[in-house]
Amino acid sequence: MDAAKPKMGASEASIKSLYAGLYRTIIRLGLLIAAAWLFGAFSFYLSRKTGTDWFNRSGAVMALAGAAVTFRLTNFYQGALATALREELVSVSKEIELHLEPPKSYVRLLYSGYLTGIIGTGIWGYGDLLVGLTL
Repeated sequence: MDAAKPKMGASEASIKSLYAGLYRTIIRLGLLIAAAWLFGAFSFYLSRKTGTDWFNRSGAVMALAGAAVTFRLTNFYQGALATALREELVSVSKEIELHLEPPKSYVRLLYSGYLTGIIGTGIWGYGDLLVGLTL
């Protein structure tokens, strides 16, 4: 029975470590999304002031950032779930539950990545027309 107690403490520590890694990844990728949006806003301003087409290029960067964040976040989450299952930190039913209801911060960042990619693609294709409308 004493041997089971350290195992439980070790598994709790492993679970906390997986969640800490997830939240660190969410923060880093969230900063990347924020940087992409700030670059887009700055490029819009620069395009209006100088008459160049930087805004279109920022759309390509936003689309790339959105895709990279979405793929990286999904890959990390799936890997963490696989590690938890392999190390027997969660049961199969709990893994299914985590697939169906992931943490809210994960879902929000995932949707932000999708939205950034979609908006970035629109800017990439039609950014010059948007800048032309505001002049």
